[in-house]
Amino acid sequence: MRLSPETSSLLIRLRSFSGNRLTREQDLGVLLELGSASDRTAVLEDLGFLAKFLTRTHGIMQRIGVKGEGYDALAREFQNSLQRASDLMRQLLEGASAEVRQETATTYLGLSHECLGNLLALLYDLSWYKNWLIDHQHR
Repeated sequence: MRLSPETSSLLIRLRSFSGNRLTREQDLGVLLELGSASDRTAVLEDLGFLAKFLTRTHGIMQRIGVKGEGYDALAREFQNSLQRASDLMRQLLEGASAEVRQETATTYLGLSHECLGNLLALLYDLSWYKNWLIDHQHR
């Protein structure tokens, strides 16, 4: 998918803001591009919020381990939020070509461990977008 100059510029700023830690920059750009449509900005913002929550929750779950206090409740909330994030991604993808929808579904929305890892990496990048939004709202 061809990215607009605005989206490309935002990706450059996000790359710098993240300290060059983006892992799925091109796919993040696709989501940002799709979310720039006026009827999908709220979907992108909701996805960014969930991405930040999921990234932090995943880190906590890894740190405390399966036997840690509160792990089961975190895991349930994580699973519910992950499903919601997948649904939001599908909503954003409604504005994409069939090829982009298929490629994204195959890479991020499947049921395999590989897809989950890919999705978590993309959500990590989206969490940087959410952080950037928060930082720039206060300026």
